[in-house]
Amino acid sequence: MSTEENLFDDEFVEATNKLIEIANEMGAKHGEHKMGVAFIYAAARFNAYIAASSVTSADELSGKRDKAVEYFTDRFRKLYDGNLMDYIANFEEYMGVAQSEQSETAH
Repeated sequence: MSTEENLFDDEFVEATNKLIEIANEMGAKHGEHKMGVAFIYAAARFNAYIAASSVTSADELSGKRDKAVEYFTDRFRKLYDGNLMDYIANFEEYMGVAQSEQSETAH
């Protein structure tokens, strides 16, 4: 679980976009909030599997639990904050505010 790994290559972006595409489809069907929580749960479940697959016993996993929780929660916090900052910087573009304002003034 090295924090030095470079994950943001083309393969990473492709996988991320596919996961977001699936979340958007499911969000349209079941609601965005529910899918947001489902996405977090799925990430937590999958990453618990990643942590478990890196050891050979439950005792070893238990011994590494605190470090794994710290790693994944820190990673989530940094990625989430970075994405929120991106949305703040690009709010009008991402959320279509400029387009909807133009539409309102055109009528």
